[in-house]
Amino acid sequence: MKTDLEAKVAAKPAKMGYIPSLALFHCRWCLPDSERVRSLLPEEVAGRTLLVKINCSARMESELALKALAEGYDGVLVIGCEIGECHYRTGNHLAIKRLTLLRDILTLVGIYPERLGMLWVSPFDEDSIRRSIEAYVRDLSSVGSFK
Repeated sequence: MKTDLEAKVAAKPAKMGYIPSLALFHCRWCLPDSERVRSLLPEEVAGRTLLVKINCSARMESELALKALAEGYDGVLVIGCEIGECHYRTGNHLAIKRLTLLRDILTLVGIYPERLGMLWVSPFDEDSIRRSIEAYVRDLSSVGSFK
């Protein structure tokens, strides 16, 4: 039986009402299974997330992130291999350069840079991936809806 305080704390996120929608692009080499990626997302966000498997994080073009934001997603998250562990050797280095430039451009035009997230992960450390995704969702929630 929940106490009154526990019930209020449990109900508080629902009263806030804002659950971000994500476009999540993930590397097929470090996280090949989209359903596994979905299971790592916070439960309330999982149903509002578009999952896209890409061959390498280096294939994440700026246009894809801009199109996702234009389509109404609140944030774009790119998940790639750990730095130095890319299947194609330098793919994540190329992605970092491209996405950092895009983040700077978003800032210049008045869009919160927190809307574009990048994670470089080990496929064997699900707890770390889950915590990193939750931190990104928290940061994105603090910014609010993109609309």
